Amino acid sequence: MLLVLVFRWCAFAWMAIVAAIGGQVREQAAAVAVSALVVTLGWTAWLTLAAVRRSAVVLAIDLLIAVGLVTSGGFFHPVEHVLTNHPSVTGAYPMAAVAAWAVVRRVRGGVIAGVVVATALPVAYLLNQAPVTELSFSQTMVLTASGLSYVVVGAAVGTASAQFNRLAQALARSSSEAARLAEREELAARIHDDVLQHLALLQRRGMDLAARGDVRPGELRALMAEVRVQEKALRDMVVPGATVAPQGSASLTAALEQLPGMYGDLAVQVLASGPVVLPDNVVDEVVAAVKEALTNVVKHAHATQAWVSVLEEDSSLAVFVRDNGIGFTFSEEHARAAGRLGLLLSVRARIERIGGTVTINGRPGRGAEIELRLPG
Repeated sequence: MLLVLVFRWCAFAWMAIVAAIGGQVREQAAAVAVSALVVTLGWTAWLTLAAVRRSAVVLAIDLLIAVGLVTSGGFFHPVEHVLTNHPSVTGAYPMAAVAAWAVVRRVRGGVIAGVVVATALPVAYLLNQAPVTELSFSQTMVLTASGLSYVVVGAAVGTASAQFNRLAQALARSSSEAARLAEREELAARIHDDVLQHLALLQRRGMDLAARGDVRPGELRALMAEVRVQEKALRDMVVPGATVAPQGSASLTAALEQLPGMYGDLAVQVLASGPVVLPDNVVDEVVAAVKEALTNVVKHAHATQAWVSVLEEDSSLAVFVRDNGIGFTFSEEHARAAGRLGLLLSVRARIERIGGTVTINGRPGRGAEIELRLPG
């Protein structure tokens, strides 16, 4: 469309030069020629300054002005001017309107605009007092060629515009694919150079511990902590940046990751594979239940390590709270009789309030596990 605009200004300059020095305007019709120049100048300037999109209304006005220029030229040119080889004041500018239609509406639009402008030529001949019904063969061919030139321009520009559009889309797709490929290559390089090398070292360290046989709990906890670090690094590479939860919801993972460091000597580790976005009230209840479970671990389990794991399944969400404490055999009756109602009231009641279930698995001598399960 920028090229069409440049052509408009060139065509207008040609109109002004021919009208001024070409002697191609009858004195009696000079006002019509001046009006045509003023309207064309104003329209071209408005299209340039407003940078308007070529809507149906704009295209219609553009075509109307083009037809008006063709017919008015027949009126203000000298009598039978159209039958001579003298330059026409208005001959070039209507091509811009045809080209604009072709750019916006492709081949079909360009051909339609060309036909409309071409049908104005016989009217211009009549206004120029040319004997339309008595034209010679060569004069008829000139009239026909002039009309066809508008149609051919519309078809050619429409075809070129469609081709350029397809090329632009193909280039955009190629650029996008190249960007995605470069991103994948960069990600693969980062994973190889960072995470995979660290995991290889951790695997070797784990094999060394297994070969030695006598593995101290602190060594195993340190190894698992390093695995967790690499898991988080890998997740951050695949899903970079913080996840912004929609209004009225929050990230369960982000809320749980605030818990480590809140329970004194108990080392709390949160394991999750993603943000796990849930409604605010659900996140609040789950976090409160997990806090109560960890408080019970501190009070009764004599544990040094606790793990909070979040597992998303097809139809549900499970949150596990495990510890390495002394364990116990859970009995609801014994818990009520002993007045240890934290697990029952603060944990189970909270989860059941949001439609979930709680399973408590005590393992004497091997810690305990509390499972909080929510429907999907």
